[in-house]
Amino acid sequence: MAEKIAFVLYKIWLKPVQELSVSDAGKLFKAVLQFVNNEEPEIEEPFEALYLSITEQIVFEWSKYNPKTGKYHWNYKGGISAENHIIRNSTEIKIWRSKVFTRDEFTCQHCSNIGGELNAHHVKTFAEFPDLRFEVSNGLTLCKECHITEHKRIRNEE
Repeated sequence: MAEKIAFVLYKIWLKPVQELSVSDAGKLFKAVLQFVNNEEPEIEEPFEALYLSITEQIVFEWSKYNPKTGKYHWNYKGGISAENHIIRNSTEIKIWRSKVFTRDEFTCQHCSNIGGELNAHHVKTFAEFPDLRFEVSNGLTLCKECHITEHKRIRNEE
């Protein structure tokens, strides 16, 4: 049996959690427990922002004790990671990616292959359209090969 990891609920989350229905609070805690145990949780709208806040704090707390991350990493330079890198590795982008895949039924929208190594492609670029980064309507499921081809096509148009 795999080792299970626990988390601590901080006081700052007590009031927002109490404002949720009992059912939504249960779903929230189930999702957080799935997150800490490296499972893919299903996050619902009523508590998505609170879920992101809690999981980001958990990651921050873990980094204090994991010498391979944060200020304990050998290459730490005072927290100067680029904004794009931070966002591209955030929980919010993972949720966006999952929603895009689900909407497209895990099917490449160019070649119709189902499953495999999929990428969630930003139709309007991540860098140039920051307001659309997390809009599911700006996402497109592509297999790895079609994603590479699409970026080559875009580069050739410029």
